[in-house]
Amino acid sequence: MPIKDLKDEAGESIRVLDVDGYYFPSFQSIIPNQEETIRSIPTWKAKDDDVLLCAYPKSGTHWLWEAASMLLNGSADRINLVKATAMLDVIPQPMYENIKSPRVLNCHMYFRMLPEDFVKRKCKIVYILRNPKDVAVSFYNHHFKLLEYGYSGKWENYIHRFLKGQVDGGSWFDYTLDWEKVIQDNPDYPIHIISYEDMKKDDMKEIKQLAQFLGVKADEELIKRISEACDFERMKKEKYALEIATAEVWRDKEPGIYRKGQVGDWKNWFTVAQSELFDAVYAERMKNSKFQFRCMV
Repeated sequence: MPIKDLKDEAGESIRVLDVDGYYFPSFQSIIPNQEETIRSIPTWKAKDDDVLLCAYPKSGTHWLWEAASMLLNGSADRINLVKATAMLDVIPQPMYENIKSPRVLNCHMYFRMLPEDFVKRKCKIVYILRNPKDVAVSFYNHHFKLLEYGYSGKWENYIHRFLKGQVDGGSWFDYTLDWEKVIQDNPDYPIHIISYEDMKKDDMKEIKQLAQFLGVKADEELIKRISEACDFERMKKEKYALEIATAEVWRDKEPGIYRKGQVGDWKNWFTVAQSELFDAVYAERMKNSKFQFRCMV
C-alpha cells in the first residue's frame, strides 16, 4: 500500500496515500482497499442529473454541498448526512451507487480523474474557489486535528509545506491552474464557478445563481430560508450531532470539520514575512491566471 509520510525540513510529517503521484488523505482504518477503490473511479457510471462539487480541500465544499442539496430537494430542511457520504475520494463504489438521486457529489480531484461516464454525459460541475491564504490556515488546522494524518507540526513550518504541495491534494497552484485550463478548453461543458468570498458577501445572490445553473425553481422565500439554514454557526451547531459520531478520529475527540468559516482569518496566522513569501510565490505561479482572489492583502 503506497502510504507515505511526507516530511518537511523540520522533520514533521503528514501521512498520505500516494496513487500515481497524487496525494489522497489516507483513511486505511476507515476505507478497506482504498487504493483499489480510487483506481476504479474512472469506470464508475454516472446519472444525467448528477451534480459534482469540485474544489481544492478547505475551499467551502461543505457549505456548498448543503446549499446545493437543499436546492435540488426544493427544501431548506437540514441534510441529515455529512458531505463525506457523497465524496468520491473516500467512499466505496457500492455506496456511491446507492446515493439517492439527484446526487450532489463532491471531490478534491482533477478533472482528468473523474468518472469517464460523468464527463461523457456532461454532468454539471460546480467549481469552488477560495483565497489560498485562508485555505492554508484551514488546512493546517485540519491536518493538526485529524489523527489519521499523524501530524503535530508547527504553523511556521507548515506554510512552506503548503507552498510546495506536500499535502493531500498536492499543490494548490497546480490544482487551480489545471482546473482553469479545463474550463478554458471546454467552454461548452456546464461548469459554474463560485467563490467562497462571494458566498460570504452575498449568499442569497450566489444561491440564486446556483439555482439557475442547476435548473431548479427557487423563489425568494426558499432562497432566504436556505441562506439562513446555511449560516455557518447554525450549520456548525446543527451538524454537530452527526460529526460527534466520529469524534474518536479527532484530536481531543472534538470534531474539526467546521472551524471558523471566516474570510481573512489568515491575518491572525501569517507573519509579515510569511505573507510576503506567499505573495511572491503566488505572483510567480499565477502570473498567467485570470482567476481573481479577494482578501489576499
